[in-house]
Amino acid sequence: MDLLDRYLAAIARELPKAQAPDVTAELRDTLLSQIEEREAALGRKLDRKELEGLLKDFGHPLVVAGRYRKVQQLIGPELFPFWFATVRTVLAIELAVWLGAVIVSLAASDTPLAQILKTVTPSFWSGAIVTFGVITLIFAIMERTGGVAHLYQAWSPGRLPPARVHRRGRFEVASEMVMGGVFLLWWLGLIHFSSLIPMSAAFRLELAPVFAELHWPIAAYIVAEMGVNSLELFNPGAVRTNATLSLLKNLAGCAIVVYLLQAGHWLQVIAPGLGPDVLARTQAGFDLGMRIGIFATAFILAGKAVWDLWRLIRSTGWAAA
Repeated sequence: MDLLDRYLAAIARELPKAQAPDVTAELRDTLLSQIEEREAALGRKLDRKELEGLLKDFGHPLVVAGRYRKVQQLIGPELFPFWFATVRTVLAIELAVWLGAVIVSLAASDTPLAQILKTVTPSFWSGAIVTFGVITLIFAIMERTGGVAHLYQAWSPGRLPPARVHRRGRFEVASEMVMGGVFLLWWLGLIHFSSLIPMSAAFRLELAPVFAELHWPIAAYIVAEMGVNSLELFNPGAVRTNATLSLLKNLAGCAIVVYLLQAGHWLQVIAPGLGPDVLARTQAGFDLGMRIGIFATAFILAGKAVWDLWRLIRSTGWAAA
């Protein structure tokens, strides 16, 4: 019976102290009954090897003890969908941040892309692993404290996005937020893209005075755009609110672009080595390119505003009426 005692002791070590005596007593009775039945069938006592086989068939001590625990899984099937959705969303944001870091590093320096990826990628993987672990730990705690009940009670069908409304993917929204953040840092002068804009004594470009006039309105627009994208990312079911804020944001963008168009001059070419005629043609070429780009931006913002208005109309039921 030494094997049986060792087996039951291994199970008891995996159980709460208050529960262990009752469980091991119950298991001892069950196993003794099985041993007696096996010995009656054989007409003799079980040898050590046969007893080992019987205990092995009964189950590993960790598995047997686990049957008596209230929580059988790290994250149960009811909580797993919430865990998976959270991991997917957060990792999409981290991937977008990694992409933004690569773009900033590529634009702000002359470092080759391969070297940038070699430098930036390890931090992404380490961050992803830490994020995965932290989220898993939080949900494991929720599994043991009844957090799943709160999640099921907190949601509302009214907050779900309409079935026929196209939703942008999490990575798309997160990438737009990151790119907006990169632009905002550049606009505020916190980062510089010297490799994109020529800045030498022989030839350089500077923004026209109209952009200085619009410095803070443009900064406020980018912050508002990031806020609208954040709401869309974390509360996609608030269709009316999202559409309203997006409409206001795009109308504000149209106003900024209209003001820009009235300037007629957007980039200042500074090239002391060029003759007056060549400098004038160069300046005109840059202004023409900027005019085309600003017109295209105006059409895009206007189209987005019309789409937001249509979303707002549909969400209020006017379209059905």
